[in-house]
Amino acid sequence: MRKNTRRPRAAVILPSRDSIAYRRCATLARQVAARGWDVLAIEPSRAASAAALRETGLDQGVRQYTLEVPGPEPFFGDTPSEQLLAELLAAGDVDVVHVHLAGELADAALLERSWLLGLPLVVSVHAGWSPPPSEAAQVFLTDQFTRADLVCVADHRGLLADWLDPGSPVLDHSSPGAGKGWSDVYRELAGDLEPPDTDLTLSVIVSTYQRPAALHDCLAALCEQTLPRDRFQVVVVDDGSPESAELVVLPFLDRLDLTFIRLEQNGGPGEARNAGLDASRGDIVFFLDDDDEPAPRCLAEHLRTYVEHGNDVDAVLGWTGPTADRACSVEAWLAFRGTVYRSHDGLRHYGIGDWHQFWGGRSSIRRSVLGDARFEVPFAEDADLAYRLSHRPRGLRVVHNRHAVQRVRIGLDPVSLMRRAGRVGQARAHLAERHPDLRTHPAYRSTTYEATTRKVGRRTDARLRLMTTNLPTTVEGLRRTHDPHGKGTLLDRMHQDLVTVSSIEASLGWLLVARRSAARAEGRALRIGISALSPLLDEVAGHLAQAASGAAVLVVGVPPGIDITAADIDVPCEFELQAGQGADDLWRACDLVASFAPVDGHDPARHALPLPRGEIAETLRRLLNIRDLVGSFR
Repeated sequence: MRKNTRRPRAAVILPSRDSIAYRRCATLARQVAARGWDVLAIEPSRAASAAALRETGLDQGVRQYTLEVPGPEPFFGDTPSEQLLAELLAAGDVDVVHVHLAGELADAALLERSWLLGLPLVVSVHAGWSPPPSEAAQVFLTDQFTRADLVCVADHRGLLADWLDPGSPVLDHSSPGAGKGWSDVYRELAGDLEPPDTDLTLSVIVSTYQRPAALHDCLAALCEQTLPRDRFQVVVVDDGSPESAELVVLPFLDRLDLTFIRLEQNGGPGEARNAGLDASRGDIVFFLDDDDEPAPRCLAEHLRTYVEHGNDVDAVLGWTGPTADRACSVEAWLAFRGTVYRSHDGLRHYGIGDWHQFWGGRSSIRRSVLGDARFEVPFAEDADLAYRLSHRPRGLRVVHNRHAVQRVRIGLDPVSLMRRAGRVGQARAHLAERHPDLRTHPAYRSTTYEATTRKVGRRTDARLRLMTTNLPTTVEGLRRTHDPHGKGTLLDRMHQDLVTVSSIEASLGWLLVARRSAARAEGRALRIGISALSPLLDEVAGHLAQAASGAAVLVVGVPPGIDITAADIDVPCEFELQAGQGADDLWRACDLVASFAPVDGHDPARHALPLPRGEIAETLRRLLNIRDLVGSFR
């Protein structure tokens, strides 16, 4: 088997040169380099103007960089400087990051960026470093230190003891022998860099729909894997994109063992993954979405988990974070640190979880465990499959591998996250109908969603704030600015608003499915609400006029304070007029409510129960004729 010739690589963030700890930290970096590591030493300095990252030479095996930081106080960081650093860490295939906090420019916010990239993190706090004594600073540091893999302090019984989680691993480096053996510490955190020695093979199934740029970046990342090319196969399934993805795939045919399949119709991720399964041959099957970019060790780490854990593992869940160019964005912070897109809480490296940790675009599974089982629903197909497999005699054991890192660039903005939450709610309602036993699980209980809908009145203001464009555009800017609507910072407010709106959207998605199912069970027409002021009114009415008799009733709501009568409304279908009905009132009177803005857009002030995504004609067709509303809409 071809061996990986790259040496292990550490990034060491030095304190500023005026710090009393600078010389010692630089010496430690050289000692690590002498023991077989490639070391990138980044020294922060005050810049006169713009941020810059400059390579300044090679010294005793240490590649040196100067990170020029302009402007803001160091505790909150400087976004352009951190962006340059994040891109260096990702592009340089860094295996572990060691941040020394000592001088004026020692930036605790750097810890956040390293964590988002999924890199093992060591933090050393030296004498002479003290953050601003504000409550916000203490809360921030507590969070940063808790997420580090190792925290080293001169005296952890001192002031920092109040900011360290009792369970955090802490090394006191004030002892005479401290500071030696860092290369061993790094190796333990980084893990084995060589691909595992095994006969197991891997098939990567990439489902794609109308995202050629994202697919290109995904395939390019697969070309950079440390796992030898002859150890894995790639199957790309185009899920009926209007323009075939074949032109994107062609340049990679001589770089990867690659099979391309194009489906005639868009059937959703479930059908696409099934087509990929039928064309795959690996012992392990790894499902990847087209917007994911696996880090170089990702595939090797998936295989390693099966080799090292043997029969104790049925499936593997990797780590997900933002790509380097997104690591400093507000969206990435909200999605991953704010856990709106993905939560890493409770996930221990090599910890064993249950079926609910199997996430289709992030997980691999043994073909022997999968057997003849296939995806049976078009969306949330991974949860449905995992739940069915969990009924095997020994269940489904999913192991989390922290080193199997993949990163995502798109779909992290608030609008996408809110839309995604609504679709997740719909999917969970379908699964609860499909598997009644699931209703005891917290994520599938109807009471969870029914309780949240009582908060629907908060949605309008929260959406307005989320969509306002004159807010600070950086994490640091939001973190520095007081929240005019309450306690805390604007970052806290934005996080609370996005969590609130996302939970409400998920609940409304759940109710959309539940109410439509109830209408069918009662044999009555579906009540579709829409505002008299909506630009969609004529179009929705026109489509409903062509629907089967008794299939749906259009309920036109007139917002309070607006003088409109039935005679003022000229639509081609029968309708009911309900005066004094705002967006939040209207959905209570109907089974579902059309958006007040075009289906593919979002009006932050007036957005009621969302319709499934897609063209209006197709959406209404699905509502009236097809069971799974979430369907294939990506």
